[in-house]
Amino acid sequence: MELISAIDLLDGGAVRLVQGDYGRRIDAGADAATLARRFVDAGFRRLHVVDLAGARDGRPAARPALSHLVAAARAGAPEVVVEAGGGLRTDADVDAVLAVADDAVLGTAAIERPGFLRSQAERYPGRILASLDLRDGQPALDGWLRTGSGAATELAARLLDEGAARLIVTDTARDGTLAGPNVELLATLRSALPDATLVAAGGIGSLDDLRRLDEIGIDAAIAGLALLTGAIDPAEALAVLA
Repeated sequence: MELISAIDLLDGGAVRLVQGDYGRRIDAGADAATLARRFVDAGFRRLHVVDLAGARDGRPAARPALSHLVAAARAGAPEVVVEAGGGLRTDADVDAVLAVADDAVLGTAAIERPGFLRSQAERYPGRILASLDLRDGQPALDGWLRTGSGAATELAARLLDEGAARLIVTDTARDGTLAGPNVELLATLRSALPDATLVAAGGIGSLDDLRRLDEIGIDAAIAGLALLTGAIDPAEALAVLA
């Protein structure tokens, strides 16, 4: 199983939010570019970057910070893959992100505009990912500030059918809590979608969490707060998963 480090961008800095609450932010203790280089030097080869203001407002707001982050990461390891999302609603938004990053992550637009993800996947084969963020089983949209409708398994199947190269699944109630991922939800999706590349996010707080995800067949896991607090030691985790 692949371990991916998360970097969230907001108001010019790198932060973590507790359960997606913009009023409950934890400063990462370093600027985004420094944090990216730190993760790369620790051995990570994929970074998951979210423009939180972009996700909330429906238009990207952190392109300069993303550019600096990508440059810093690639200076440490040219082969590093950076996936970036947050507020990608138009062709131009996706073009701009993919001019800098390797993969684009679609969330709200992919959920609410059937066909949008497919059109992007046709334009950029293999470089379009989908993020399925769930609150009480329903999709959380616009930076998790509102809730949509639709069954998780059906939504996941549609996103994959439209061409998502990877499906990132987050239980928003667990994100930023270190309380452990929603293994039951992820196991259900794994069973329903055996051929999909599934990425777990939200609540991952220990090596045991990573081992459990690996046991149920999850392909990759995104860790954020656990890496910043030391709850998960990057070197140890990467060694265990290797």
